Amino acid sequence: MDNPSDNAFPLINKQAARTVQGRCTEVLVTSFADKILILISQYGRVGSLIHTTVDQSSLMSSGAMASSSADLASTTSHFLLGAGASASKKTQLYQVYASHISQMIQHQNPAETRPVVLSLALAIQEPDMEQSTTEEEELQQRRQDRELFENVIELVNECSVWV
Repeated sequence: MDNPSDNAFPLINKQAARTVQGRCTEVLVTSFADKILILISQYGRVGSLIHTTVDQSSLMSSGAMASSSADLASTTSHFLLGAGASASKKTQLYQVYASHISQMIQHQNPAETRPVVLSLALAIQEPDMEQSTTEEEELQQRRQDRELFENVIELVNECSVWV
């Protein structure tokens, strides 16, 4: 006999996966009462953890002046685990992911106020400082970074628990 309370588990989980640049890229999103947890991995493991919030006061003060509430929203992100050197490409890109995902959630649901805990374990290639790269190689690397970013954002959107 089913217990009715078993059917209403308080957490909502959504997940998606696809191959991006030859690597299986997985996303798991869990909606907690006080936070949204987003795990993104190309290694099948939890990666660097980043806590991100959207500054609600900047949203309130922007009011009708912004075309969308996310236009002027500022985010605050800090690494909980796994922070690399602040000048590393991976650390900087992870901050871009965190900020973009938080603002995207806020844009899709302006009533959403929960902070986002984001885990990122992505195969982002650091530039080799000892070896000079051509302009073409740099452009190719930027294209790959952008392709990865766009695919990850698509996967996160497929798993939205905030709308």
